[in-house]
Amino acid sequence: MKGLRFIGLALLASVLGATAATAQSWQPLTNQPTVTVGPMLQMRDGRLLVHEEQNGNPRDWYFLTPDSTGSYVNGTWTLTGLLPSNYSPFYFSSQVMVDGVHILVEGGEYNFGSGDETNIGALGTFVPFTGDVTWVNNAPPTGWGNIGDAQSVLLPNGQYLQGSCCRHNTAIYNGPNSWTISGSTQGNPNEAGWTLLNNGKVLMTDAFPACGSNKSSEIYDPSTGLWTCGPQVPTQLWGSGQELGATALMYNGKVLQIGGLPSLTAIYDPTGPSWSAGPNPPNGMDQPDGPNALEPNGKVLAMLSSGEFLPPCQFAEYDPVANTFTNTVNDGTQCPADPSFVGHLMILPTGQIMSTDLSANVQVYTPQPGVVSGVAPTIIPATNAYLGGSKNNTLYGIQLNGLSENNYYGDDYQAATNYPLIRFTNSGGKVWYGFTHDDSSHSIAKGIISFTKFDLNPAMPPGTYMMQVVTNGIGSNQVQVQIH
Repeated sequence: MKGLRFIGLALLASVLGATAATAQSWQPLTNQPTVTVGPMLQMRDGRLLVHEEQNGNPRDWYFLTPDSTGSYVNGTWTLTGLLPSNYSPFYFSSQVMVDGVHILVEGGEYNFGSGDETNIGALGTFVPFTGDVTWVNNAPPTGWGNIGDAQSVLLPNGQYLQGSCCRHNTAIYNGPNSWTISGSTQGNPNEAGWTLLNNGKVLMTDAFPACGSNKSSEIYDPSTGLWTCGPQVPTQLWGSGQELGATALMYNGKVLQIGGLPSLTAIYDPTGPSWSAGPNPPNGMDQPDGPNALEPNGKVLAMLSSGEFLPPCQFAEYDPVANTFTNTVNDGTQCPADPSFVGHLMILPTGQIMSTDLSANVQVYTPQPGVVSGVAPTIIPATNAYLGGSKNNTLYGIQLNGLSENNYYGDDYQAATNYPLIRFTNSGGKVWYGFTHDDSSHSIAKGIISFTKFDLNPAMPPGTYMMQVVTNGIGSNQVQVQIH
């Protein structure tokens, strides 16, 4: 269990931030938040929803709105709705639902600073473009006494699957205060993360003995609603603290799993299915809780640590082509002062990665340029004229959800961005986002054809724009459209 006493290290990182971020890769936000922040969710109108964290009021959420050119580095912060009065969580499940207007937040390792593995949850309703989020309590599955720092995932059909820190069965969300039990894990699911695969199944690397082994993995099949034993990991990836590192479904279809206390990695290949040993993280670093994010160029950016909940940290990149794990430049403020568990990473529509560390210091990483061939979404043009402020327009395309959830941590934080955003840019470089919702599919299978509905911002002036879908920081082909 992560203790609150470690948060002082994150604040230390902010204090040490007097040195400038390295010009080649990192830069701080121009307008830093005035509160400590951590978990981030990508809303489907282009804004980020960011949670106020420890040493603050964890009932609060904030919007980070990009500037008129689409820059999040120059974005602005505004306070939005508070969670219900009985709910102030740290380390919880979270997903933006396929309808675009609802956000589900469930459980928490802590509630109001007390480690009680709460089963309280909340359903948020989002008003696009300029509106707030309003929250109401959402009842847990019947009979569940704890959800805690558990896993969640949106399945290819858009259903929300919820795990628990403290029980084997999992549950599908039916709507406000309604759940259906769907399958039971083979082992204790605590401390393990879930990874949606391109074949629609869900991978879990166990952090406790299961399937008769300390090196077990499990697979959830939505078509049967069952968890079954998967192939064994080459080496046990968790230590006495039962902590694991983050996973990442990469653009080669394989999954990188970083070890917890052991300085090890493993690679899952779903075509086998099979596991193989991956390269060791640099300098004996590990990741007993911590974030990673898939870069458009195919590399995985990871925040590594020096033991269980201990600094110093180090940012490193895994290159799936070379099969190497190497250090990359630190931001100079968060690392090396932090332990990895305070970190959170989020791919931005710009292709940059935003990093928070439970402090008021937010940094943005610009990876090496390039996009892996064949992974970009593609618009299938159907019309080139839309009525200003219109709703429920339909856009068809290929791979609109991308090929990965992109942002990973494990049981404590889910920030998937595998859904389309729609961006309009005029000849002067001004950027407007539409609001996407009610996608026909949430699948991340390669080559799938689907559609999304989208609304236009009523404040968007008439004119000629280049329209583009952006998923996981990667832009599609551009289509010229007229807004009347």
